[in-house]
Amino acid sequence: MTGRNSDASRAEWSFVYHLLIVEDDAEMRDLLRKVLEKEGYRVTVAADGHEAKALFERGEYDLVVTDMLMPHDGGLELLETVRRTRPELPVIIVTAFGDWQSYSRAIELGAAAFISKPLKLAELLSAVHAALAPRAAPASS
Repeated sequence: MTGRNSDASRAEWSFVYHLLIVEDDAEMRDLLRKVLEKEGYRVTVAADGHEAKALFERGEYDLVVTDMLMPHDGGLELLETVRRTRPELPVIIVTAFGDWQSYSRAIELGAAAFISKPLKLAELLSAVHAALAPRAAPASS
């Protein structure tokens, strides 16, 4: 994450968090990108888990938000990859097809949140803020 001065509406010092958004629906992907960029985040998008894994290997991210069911590796497969390589990285799973088994597996793998569609943007933003909050906490001396 990169420090920067922020505008007057935000804290005196804040960080630009880099988010990886993984969503196979182009309209939803674009909406999430726009909403999160408006909130001040740096956003990279991927259309499926395969593309996300390639981006993940080349970049540093502070949070991953992923759809669960997608072609070429879904959200749970991506979550497993993240846990193996960056276990501290928060991952939020978003799905229209939530079932107890998938929810349980996501929680078992350490998902920061599991959000059902239709997506409420306020719920997503709250989950993003909550997942990033521990990273913003100042180090104790």
